[in-house]
Amino acid sequence: MALETDHLDRLLDAMAELEDAARSNIDRSIQIQHRIHRIRDQIQAGTPLLEVVRGEEEPRIVELLSETATTLNTVGAELRAAKALALRAEGLTIDSIAELFGVSRQRISALLRQPSASPLKS
Repeated sequence: MALETDHLDRLLDAMAELEDAARSNIDRSIQIQHRIHRIRDQIQAGTPLLEVVRGEEEPRIVELLSETATTLNTVGAELRAAKALALRAEGLTIDSIAELFGVSRQRISALLRQPSASPLKS
């Protein structure tokens, strides 16, 4: 069974958003790595941790980590829902999709009921 255009569009949009999120997360990861090296050097040079943390430029590492996780959770939720919906539209059973995803059938049922989680959609 072929995918309906709306299911295919939602899946492709989710994949594009994940690609953008992955690119942003790479940039944040590079920032985190540079910060780690600077902080490690300061700590090894004997700078008190409080001074190091207060002197860290914003957003701080902990904020960058939170943003990375939030971004992946948001776009990941939309991708999972879009993919489950597309597979269901192709005729797969909820049990089959659950097995593919490695989750319970209840989780797939919830994904199929979920409206678009995309922050770019209105």
